[in-house]
Amino acid sequence: MLSVWVPELDLRIVLPMDFRINTKEKNLFLILSTISLILMMVVTTLLWWLISPRLHEISSVLAGLSLTALRVFFLILLVGTVVVLLISYTEYNLLVARFAIGAYIKILFPITLLLGRLLGISKEKIRESFVCVNNSFINALKKKFKSSNLLILLPHCLQNIECDIRITTDINKCRKCGKCNIAELCAISDRYKVKMAIATGGTLARKIIIDNKPKFIIAVACDRDLVEGLREVFPIPVYGVLNIRPEGPCVNTQVATKKIQQALDALILNEQKER
Repeated sequence: MLSVWVPELDLRIVLPMDFRINTKEKNLFLILSTISLILMMVVTTLLWWLISPRLHEISSVLAGLSLTALRVFFLILLVGTVVVLLISYTEYNLLVARFAIGAYIKILFPITLLLGRLLGISKEKIRESFVCVNNSFINALKKKFKSSNLLILLPHCLQNIECDIRITTDINKCRKCGKCNIAELCAISDRYKVKMAIATGGTLARKIIIDNKPKFIIAVACDRDLVEGLREVFPIPVYGVLNIRPEGPCVNTQVATKKIQQALDALILNEQKER
């Protein structure tokens, strides 16, 4: 459960925690990405208007083909935008959900980030919103997996900074002292029989993924590392969980372990769950 304090009413409201993670925050990225698509259409139209006289001089057929190609491009953008918004807000299981994830991760995210910079919106907010959009796409896939095909990937900053045990090589070395979330995460990993690993950086994360060959990843990280990871491991689906940084980045970070447990409940085939 999530407890929210409302000072104006002197009231504490308890809200249920579900599988979705901050999905309301996806609006920022969806609005910026839609604006980016419109700007792409405007820029493309202007470019065609500038070169069309030259194309007519060369060949009227070439000019007609270029106009047709432009219209098809616009149609793809419009249909794609409608599909993405439909998936994001309804999480309807469309066959193109996986393609939409790829298009947004590989193409649209950098353009949206640039637009956000021009508008004075921080990269952190855009990245966090993008993670929410990605999670909506993942929810829309509605796929189940064997526990052996899942991997929980954690950042090393979850470990208490004062701990003298090196668990990055073997997470089972954890003494379960309770000073960080690692002990609870180990219990979840054992309960669901899901592989779990800690990565100290992108190189080690890639090696872990190559060695384990997961079909689905639950990744915990800050907004920057999470988005970079989403883009790098595609087409492997990744459900992102943003970590909590009460002491700042990379130091004694935390994670809502309940969210990971609920994600596993939603992802693992029923016969694979151990109760």
